[in-house]
Amino acid sequence: MPVIRLRAALQDDLDLAYRITEDAMRPYVEQAFGGWNADEQWRKHEANFTPATHRIILVDAATAGFVAVEDFPDYTWLVKLYLFQAYRGQGIGSKLLNDLLEDARTHGKPVTLQVLRVNLRAQALYCRHGFTVTGERPAHLFMTSGA
Repeated sequence: MPVIRLRAALQDDLDLAYRITEDAMRPYVEQAFGGWNADEQWRKHEANFTPATHRIILVDAATAGFVAVEDFPDYTWLVKLYLFQAYRGQGIGSKLLNDLLEDARTHGKPVTLQVLRVNLRAQALYCRHGFTVTGERPAHLFMTSGA
């Protein structure tokens, strides 16, 4: 297995995180919402990119993606776990998810997330790690893994 590590995100990573987001999410956004409006997606990304909650995923020193996590008193929110397509299917997402779940368990908290309904691959990953659907919206599912 390659060496996987995380580094703190910097404000200078805004463009990089957008490229990762587009690579990871564009096909799903197009399927769910009928298109990818680059201006709208950039505005959303810029408004939601908070370096304090983001970590850049490095695999053997190469940038593979990013993860964003927010901790709350009663749960941990997995905001995003995005990998460049070239890094999918190698166990990287599973390792990061296992680490997050283990950390949350030590604090007695469940991990929650939302996922696009059309992103069956991500849903399968989360189900393999014990997540169950706890809520629904027209385009999204909410999932939780118990503490």
